[in-house]
Amino acid sequence: MKKISILLFTAALIFISCDDNKKNMTNQFDILMKESDSIEVAHTKFADTHKQMVNEHNAFSEELNGMELQDSTILDDVAKHGVMLERHDAILMSHNEIMKSHSNLRAKFDNLSDVEKTAKIEEMEKGHDKMMREHATMKDEHDAMKTDYNTIREKISDTEENKNDMK
Repeated sequence: MKKISILLFTAALIFISCDDNKKNMTNQFDILMKESDSIEVAHTKFADTHKQMVNEHNAFSEELNGMELQDSTILDDVAKHGVMLERHDAILMSHNEIMKSHSNLRAKFDNLSDVEKTAKIEEMEKGHDKMMREHATMKDEHDAMKTDYNTIREKISDTEENKNDMK
């Protein structure tokens, strides 16, 4: 009888710990989904900022195409910025895929095994870290581009003023 009692007690502990583990995973998933929603809002705002940067880049490139430039490195710098913006487009598209997979997971999470839940939670955490890190990097690159464009505009303005002074 004593062995049966110990066996039942052990089974009850295992059941309770499994139930606690499921609750913990569900809570962790709920927290990650809220974080995912916040990241999605930030991503949407950043995507809009990126579109503005692309428009600014295109307008600036057009402006430069009509000019006679003394410094040929200016066009090289602007071309590098264009390549960077294309890379940002690809990164933003990959973020869209990450967010889509998180959204799709919402409906099927409860039906996953504990091992699958753990794997999905780890994947979500990595996706969130990646997106936040890449958003920060792209923001820094946008800021650097804006600074470069202002510097280039100043150089062009100074060159134009020097030409006018020589006349």
